[in-house]
Amino acid sequence: MNLDHIVHFVSESPKEVVEKTNYAGISSVLGGEHVQWGTANTLAFLASSYIEWLSLVNLSVAKDADHPLTKLLLFDLKNGPGFGTICLRPDSIERVYNRFQTQGIQTTEILDASRKTPNGDVLRWKMLFVKENPSEDLPLPFFIEWEQSQQEKYADLEQQKQLPPRVEELRVQELVIATKTPFQTAEKWANLLEVAQQGTQIILSNTRITFVESEQDLCRLQRVDIVGTGKENTVEIEGGIYTLLP
Repeated sequence: MNLDHIVHFVSESPKEVVEKTNYAGISSVLGGEHVQWGTANTLAFLASSYIEWLSLVNLSVAKDADHPLTKLLLFDLKNGPGFGTICLRPDSIERVYNRFQTQGIQTTEILDASRKTPNGDVLRWKMLFVKENPSEDLPLPFFIEWEQSQQEKYADLEQQKQLPPRVEELRVQELVIATKTPFQTAEKWANLLEVAQQGTQIILSNTRITFVESEQDLCRLQRVDIVGTGKENTVEIEGGIYTLLP
């Protein structure tokens, strides 16, 4: 099970987010618009995952969109911008869906999705969400399977000049997530995702997640540690903390 991307809900437009993140030392590019959801994104690609800053661009469309991520965005933005949730990339999203059904875990159907890139290409993928209403409690991760393989996707991104220099050195070393019950949450996620647990940590194929006790009512991702940046700095971007490490 891999981390695919981090979803960070922001209040500014994608162009403004590109300026802000590049100034902070995280190389980002315009992503594209999800016309059917009323959102658009800014992206920062790393070696095997990426960061998605998700902007609300059409409130009326977003309110009418029956989509779990859009519902979470609308709920969270009432409290201001900040980290929303994370997306994981299994070997087979269908296998995850079937396993959850067998275990009695209620999910959406496997959802088809797409967005148009700035150069007019259409990217397509499938998503799966565990059914839960947006709340202050920590949301479970959702799952994605891309139409392209990782190698094909990154080859296209390289041609489009969307990858930062030395992208192969950039990776998420650790995610720090706040919850009311760190050990119990680690145990729950480890069982759900079929990954190893070490105390209040779980180990994914390309990163680790550490759960800490939340000091606020809203339980969300708190910090993202990125290695391979060539610098050592901590920056805050739209309510989210990023630690940049050499």
